[in-house]
Amino acid sequence: MRSHFGPKNKAARHLAITSLVAITGLLSGACGDSPENENSSESDNSDQAGDTNVNNNGNLVPIAPPIRSEMMGIFDPVRRRLVFFGGDDDLPVNCTPAAHVVGIDELVVFDAVDPEFFRVDPGSSTTPPGRSRGMAVYDSDGDRMLIFGGRARATEHGPYTNFNDVWALNLTTLKWQQLQAFDSPVPIARNNPAGGYNELTGEMIVFGGNSSPSGLSYSPHNDVWAFDLGNQKWRSITSAGTAPTARLFHSAAVDAVNNRLFIYGGGGENAYFGPFYKDLWSFDLSTGTWALLHDGAGNAPAGRIWSTLTYDREANQVLLFGGHDDGSLGNNNDTWVFDLNTGAWEMLVAPEPIINEANGFCDFPPDFTTPNLEAPERRSAHLAALDPTRKEWLVFGGKTDCGIVDDVWAWDIHRKTWLRMIPASAGETCIRGEQPQLCVGMCQ
Repeated sequence: MRSHFGPKNKAARHLAITSLVAITGLLSGACGDSPENENSSESDNSDQAGDTNVNNNGNLVPIAPPIRSEMMGIFDPVRRRLVFFGGDDDLPVNCTPAAHVVGIDELVVFDAVDPEFFRVDPGSSTTPPGRSRGMAVYDSDGDRMLIFGGRARATEHGPYTNFNDVWALNLTTLKWQQLQAFDSPVPIARNNPAGGYNELTGEMIVFGGNSSPSGLSYSPHNDVWAFDLGNQKWRSITSAGTAPTARLFHSAAVDAVNNRLFIYGGGGENAYFGPFYKDLWSFDLSTGTWALLHDGAGNAPAGRIWSTLTYDREANQVLLFGGHDDGSLGNNNDTWVFDLNTGAWEMLVAPEPIINEANGFCDFPPDFTTPNLEAPERRSAHLAALDPTRKEWLVFGGKTDCGIVDDVWAWDIHRKTWLRMIPASAGETCIRGEQPQLCVGMCQ
């Protein structure tokens, strides 16, 4: 079986290696989601009051930007802040993913008005079990963040526990509530689902994901589910026409005005190795009909996993950023827009060009690519969420070639440019640092 690392291309091998040598980060996004073995694992307006950063909604404890990937989060448009839960922060050891417990249970807030990170102290409140690789949506009607699915492991080795529970975070009080599913079938427990919130029906929409508890194999799905927040019931949406291939590591967005779900990319049973998908689909939530919007041929993004997608209602377009491809580059920082009126992709920021191949195992030149210093570091498994007030798409964290990054960037939709809000303290390639002339390797 051919690995997506590309045995005939040394440069491509950095997908598995460079991230692992970094001193600050988990298995790199550049290596995608490398196969595990049984003895090791892959990773796992502010309303503050006073100097104590405690408001009447809960405790907000100032923290440094956290090193995090695979988290579940949304943008809170009322208070203008990113809110995210869980994720993974594992560090590799000697080019091998370290065996570790999977399932961070921390709730974090990033204030986009006065840029600063806070950890939410839950006190005695009930919180969801820690996890990574779930999904989150913003419930605009209830002013809540909803999370579904994900995976965790309480030990360093062995199978994962997948989840199919639904939790709601009250964004005013920052308190959690588990939403029980009443008198209805429920989706199989899974990780890496994707979806969104449908304002027209008051439902959380879920598509696909992986139900395997193993770190060695995947069991992808292509089912569509809707969770009605009014009566707390699940319903399976029967689809018509040709549906997307079963997948995980895909990205999704919802257009509530036209009652449709968008699905892009991801991988199937061979998501470790590729090929990754590059198709863009639309699902009519009223009729259950799938439509292939673009097959990825021609002028289109390379197939990839763990990218992010958002729907820009004002311009009737879909934005795509980053992710991990199955070619020589691996992690990406290209930015694309799909015009739903013309049915065409447009590249807004090009992928970084590869300049030099690897020197050997765990030995990559600092100029592997020509870095685009006006764009975020190449990454995957990051968080991205749209600030509808400022028309900015915020990006935080994720897996890079050199670990896990902790920066924050904003894509200005109108000016079509990246703005750096919080610089990285970890996870960036050496050549992006203050003294690139001293770099002896990609990450050092």
